Amino acid sequence: MEKRKSDVFFMDKLVELNELEIKKSKVLAAIFQKTISEMEKKKIQSLDANFEEQAKFYDQYLEDYEKTYQEMKNRYEEQLSQILEQYQELFVNLYLELQEAECNQKIAITNWKKSYDIKQEILDKANSSMIEEYDRKIQACIQKKQNYDIIIEECEKELEKCATQMEKRVNSLFQDKSSQVFLTEISFLGKIMNKIKNIFTGKSKFNTYVMEPMKVELEMIETKLPDIIENMEQEMVTFVAKIKQAKAETNQIFEQMI
Repeated sequence: MEKRKSDVFFMDKLVELNELEIKKSKVLAAIFQKTISEMEKKKIQSLDANFEEQAKFYDQYLEDYEKTYQEMKNRYEEQLSQILEQYQELFVNLYLELQEAECNQKIAITNWKKSYDIKQEILDKANSSMIEEYDRKIQACIQKKQNYDIIIEECEKELEKCATQMEKRVNSLFQDKSSQVFLTEISFLGKIMNKIKNIFTGKSKFNTYVMEPMKVELEMIETKLPDIIENMEQEMVTFVAKIKQAKAETNQIFEQMI
């Protein structure tokens, strides 16, 4: 049996919708991954830049602190990686919920079209009870599609929130060190005086104002991070549970309507 033009048009539009959703999702995922990579790179670069500039300011040799700094840097990178990986996991879970919702939405649209076409074919042939049955199916499919519109919107909002929250939280925990380097231009005589001072106090000041604050900051991050990650995991579980409940209620409403 040859397909009607309306059926072909409908299927083409459904395929176009699917392709648009795939492209949109790919772009969203690519932007999120790029943000993570750039943020991680920037944080490490600013850490190195701050250390080098401060060592220069206090006339300290980098090699004298190489081992200690590398140990702290490794800890810094490990903590940064942990929270970024957690946000990646959150993003993936939200993305999967969005995909499932979009898939169910398209099924509702397809079932609506099938029920509508069948009703049109039997309109002049079937009895009123059969017509009413397909009317119920049509309305149930429309309601199901509308309910999935809401679920999809909530998933998209949560994905956007995930990206925004990640930048704020990471910037709060791992502050950009380059913004903390207060090196001003001084006169030639001032530079000479500064070098003389550094002969006597450069090492102690570098340890007091650079190395110790780095150590304290790392310890603070290492203390806070487990609770932050645990809260993120709980928030993810709670949101996914709400989405699954909304999907179950949507299916229940559909069954009741037909």
